[in-house]
Amino acid sequence: MNSPLDEDPAADESHEGLTHQIADWITEQVFQAELEDVIIDDLVREVPPEPRRFDDLHPAYQDRPPWVLWMVLPEIGGGRMTQKELAVIDEHPDALALTISGLDQASFESLITRHGRQFLALNFFKCPRIADLSPLEDLPDLRLVDFFWNQRATQLWDLSRSRSLTGLRFQDFTRLHDLSDLRAGASLQELEFGDGIWSTSVFQSLEPLTALGGLRSLSFNAKRIEDGRIEPVGELTGLEKLDFPTNMFTTRQLAWLRARLPDSVKSRSLAPVDLLNDPFEDERGHIKDVLLIGKRKPFLNSVTDAARIKKHVDEFWQMVDEFRHDPALTPD
Repeated sequence: MNSPLDEDPAADESHEGLTHQIADWITEQVFQAELEDVIIDDLVREVPPEPRRFDDLHPAYQDRPPWVLWMVLPEIGGGRMTQKELAVIDEHPDALALTISGLDQASFESLITRHGRQFLALNFFKCPRIADLSPLEDLPDLRLVDFFWNQRATQLWDLSRSRSLTGLRFQDFTRLHDLSDLRAGASLQELEFGDGIWSTSVFQSLEPLTALGGLRSLSFNAKRIEDGRIEPVGELTGLEKLDFPTNMFTTRQLAWLRARLPDSVKSRSLAPVDLLNDPFEDERGHIKDVLLIGKRKPFLNSVTDAARIKKHVDEFWQMVDEFRHDPALTPD
């Protein structure tokens, strides 16, 4: 596959022509990336009657849905939710989604036992003291589970018991390194995990993702994937959206993944360059607005580094073509 930069060979005759060609292509790509980030249906649709996906919990340009119960304590560390405060849930029998902070193991288990079956979506925001998530196995109708910040749990739960679960998020779990529990999440369509605020997540392998053939949206972020393999993501050919940091894998690995997944997958991570929404100035006063994808690749300027960007883009698409023509090739 030739890159869009090859459409005007005459531009190679001068640095000025090449610069304009790169600048025009960058502008086009920026517009397209921004357009893809805006889902028009979400901007105009009505608030749904119940939560079915994560976007339903935070509709674009809408207030919080009336069926969301918000019980977030003001403390930075999450606070401590008391049994008296949990009793407030009884006053909201129509709530279908709960966002809550400050739970420890005892109050978490109390919540699940006394109120869990009321909710289709649970968002545990700053509940670092929960160690055992298995009580969630008793909620077969639960659709969406979102965890932000946990310092004690070393594993998830038996997802085969959560047969209605279509969306799962877990971020900033400092002790969870093995993703094997995900293998049982056959019903999952949305999955997001890894670093949220702190760059500390380390996972042994992405291999368990290969069991999630129903995934439509995948997002992950980590300080390190210990086996360094991207191949498990290539098995998820039903993906519609994919997001992960481009510096986690080599350019060759990303080209391999681009060749394996459908062209329809929306992902900034599978383009040869990442176009920065917020350009920055380096220590020398040079503006950087483009990041070449791949581990240890630099930030560049779309005008002054036009030739270097073009070379990288061409090499990326050449690798993609090689992988598409020979499926037996590996990204190693």
